[in-house]
Amino acid sequence: MTITIRKIEHRGAIRIGIFFEKNYAIQQQLKGIGATYSKTFTCWYIDYNKAAYQQLKTLFPDLQIQQPVAGETSSRDLPPIAKSEHQLGLQSSVNNPEHITKKDSLAHKLRLELLPNLGKYWVFKIRYVQSVVNQLKLVKGVYWHSSYKVYMAIRNPKVKEAVERILEVTNFFPENYLEKEVVFEGKSIVLRPHQEDVKWMEVYVPDILVIREKVKRLSMVRYSKVRSCYLLPATPQVYEALVLHFEPNRILITSELPEGYLHKRNVVNRKQLDLSQTKSRLFEQVPEAAHGYVSGMVDMLLALNYSSSTLRTYSHSFLQFLRDHQYRDPKEISYEETVRYLSGLMERGLSAASGHSMVNALLFYYQQVLHIPGYELKLPRPKKEKKLPSVLTMEECLQIFRVVDNPKHKLLLLIGYGAGLRVSEIVTLEWRDILFAEHKIHIRNAKGKKDRMVMLPYSIVSSLEYYRKLYQTQKYVFEGQFAGEPYSAGSVQAVMRDALKKSGLEKKATVHTLRHSFATHLLENGTDIRYIQQFLGHSSIKTTTIYTHISANAVNKIVSPLDRLADESYKKKLD
Repeated sequence: MTITIRKIEHRGAIRIGIFFEKNYAIQQQLKGIGATYSKTFTCWYIDYNKAAYQQLKTLFPDLQIQQPVAGETSSRDLPPIAKSEHQLGLQSSVNNPEHITKKDSLAHKLRLELLPNLGKYWVFKIRYVQSVVNQLKLVKGVYWHSSYKVYMAIRNPKVKEAVERILEVTNFFPENYLEKEVVFEGKSIVLRPHQEDVKWMEVYVPDILVIREKVKRLSMVRYSKVRSCYLLPATPQVYEALVLHFEPNRILITSELPEGYLHKRNVVNRKQLDLSQTKSRLFEQVPEAAHGYVSGMVDMLLALNYSSSTLRTYSHSFLQFLRDHQYRDPKEISYEETVRYLSGLMERGLSAASGHSMVNALLFYYQQVLHIPGYELKLPRPKKEKKLPSVLTMEECLQIFRVVDNPKHKLLLLIGYGAGLRVSEIVTLEWRDILFAEHKIHIRNAKGKKDRMVMLPYSIVSSLEYYRKLYQTQKYVFEGQFAGEPYSAGSVQAVMRDALKKSGLEKKATVHTLRHSFATHLLENGTDIRYIQQFLGHSSIKTTTIYTHISANAVNKIVSPLDRLADESYKKKLD
């Protein structure tokens, strides 16, 4: 069987693509050396480095290397595979004289490989060994990156010591601890004008994972597959942000933009951008004949100023409806057909929440786009399951907070519980929103596009001030991996899961459980439910009244009028 290899670019990194006719035995051999299948290229691939190539050559001595087409050049071209030491576009530290692995060592068995730093983390790769993986999971500050299939260890002396002890190596990680920045001397980011739209500029970045990750975190960034570059709004503010982000790494920003190309008026509306991206993705999924139906739906959603999440939910529900009806004209689909369609969805096990989303999407289209009166009265809705939210007692909350040592992690859980905030509200909280003098927190543009004021607990004011001095964050209270970007919602949930595990509680709880607990404890303390409604930001008091069913202490305090009457009569007899 002929096995051909060639260089491919997959997920922002250079790989060795392995092409052959379907063969189970070869697939198993490739899995043994850590190969992964790519649906995009319909091939298997491994890392682009000398060690991986030698492994492949050992397995298949008769490999055929497919050469690039004559005359074809690319700024991202690397040396031939057999001579390359590149890994994800960066120099690997395998040949570092300070770290040489012996053939009999654990590091050699694990195929231990150190990659360039990513933000505040060391990045390394190992072969899966369950005993080693289980030990790494217990080390605080070590994480598994599922996208890049690598481990990330925070650049800290204690973490370095712990991981090196598990891997049975010495001086594996360099002593470039967290306070030091990764430097890419001689690398540059090139800015060029967009060929079609002057509001945008083309951003060409080196094929280096760290740099790409930083660019992807910039606001309003898009990727152009046609030009193999990133797109950013052509504004002076964006240019300044690029310089600010990459100056510490000594990356040069080279502008090939004509004079006056950058202008303040080129600011792009994020929602409009989300809409255009959603629209283009939807058009790719439907035949040209159905573009008008999708366009009418999306345009009306934008005109009525619906949120981006509602836009995506309604559009995808409507698209499913069209797909299941072979993209017929919605005007020709009768009411009876629609009811049978909804019934069929519920029979197949569709949840009540998804059923309601489908109904809402269809109502919107027939009512707002097609202007069919009375359609709302006819369309049935699936009944939702009424489940009570999970809550923690005050003692359980205290138990969770006590086991968190990291000041940042503890504070975000405390403020989530103490002010009854949603996860999205915690991560987008800015210092300007903390009104220390008034002991209030200003929640901006929350769910339903509403602002509200909530309490700032007196007990965490000093902790907030200490935290600000310690972390020195500028905009967001809780910053993410890179300066100037918010903490991710997934990271907050991970903090909660870790704290729950350490506390020993067997209850299932999330960050939102702290919000439920906040409302329940206020109610048990005798707080008027209308105030609780305002604190939580509920549009209807019906949503808030669910906490009256789970407040055990409050219910226990209620005394029947008959009991009170009996007590008063008994007292009179005594008198």
